[in-house]
Amino acid sequence: MKKNMALLLLTAVIFLFGCNNVLDEIATNPLRQFSDEPINITWHDNGEAGVQSFQANVYVYSKNNRTDTHANFRNMYTLSSSTIDNRILTRIDFDNMLYSSVISDGEEAVVFDRVTEEISHRLPIGDANSPLNRIFGNQSTMSRVNLSLIRAEASRLSLSMREETVGNINQLVIDIPFGMLPQNDLDSIISSRATFDTTNELLLETEMVMIREDLTTVRTTAIPIYEELSYTDADTNTIPIRIGTITIIDSKAPSLIEGFERNRAIINSFDDIPYINEDDFEELLATNSIHELPSITFGDPADLSFIETIYEVYKDIEINLDQEFLFRIINK
Repeated sequence: MKKNMALLLLTAVIFLFGCNNVLDEIATNPLRQFSDEPINITWHDNGEAGVQSFQANVYVYSKNNRTDTHANFRNMYTLSSSTIDNRILTRIDFDNMLYSSVISDGEEAVVFDRVTEEISHRLPIGDANSPLNRIFGNQSTMSRVNLSLIRAEASRLSLSMREETVGNINQLVIDIPFGMLPQNDLDSIISSRATFDTTNELLLETEMVMIREDLTTVRTTAIPIYEELSYTDADTNTIPIRIGTITIIDSKAPSLIEGFERNRAIINSFDDIPYINEDDFEELLATNSIHELPSITFGDPADLSFIETIYEVYKDIEINLDQEFLFRIINK
């Protein structure tokens, strides 16, 4: 139970760090496929201090390239994040897990019943002195970050940093060496990096590569999506706000499964399915020579590789709402 919960929490934490440019047009914002309604956002101050706290209802959709042709709704949760006493606290209230909620300060995750506030688990998930916490632990990634502090801390830790230009975006890439990455008994994280937009001071992308116990290589890329949103009635007073996250999990199997017929037809899309006319179909149906498949696996069935894309769409965003009471249980 603890191992499964730890995996769930690790996944949730990965989703909180993430990539992309400031996007405004529906055509260039992949999250717009799930809603073309304007972002509903409420500021609870004048916005001049930036984003100190953040709350949103998060709708999760996912697509697997081996089984799906489009993304399907999976679940919903409420995400709350706030800077309290120089700590970034994050709370997730799950919609489909009875009354289960999780609060994390980057070091510990507390799982509890949000109605009775009974704590069921306290799980260590990080180290306050780890490089990841030193770089990210005191900054929210829901809007701009303090890139000067990030550079200084990365330099102090002798992390590899490089500047590069991709398109018209000036980027800073920070690599986290293997020896500084958290490990567990089943998976080995072999590399991790974070990429920033140096002009807008935004986190553009994080990437983590791990080798699982069965030698499967998993590359997880987290991409936060931002929009320029106004915090006053004047359109000139805008700030980039994170409106969602795209996470791409690329899993590469080390080898093919034995026992499959190698000359078997491989279906990579619906276009590869042979077409038969209605008369031939009725004849095959009458002789029980045809049957319906409940689902189709695209690609080579002997290859267990897949790419899963997870879309998290933020709705009903509240910024700088006084929500310190939401996190009091972590200090109990």
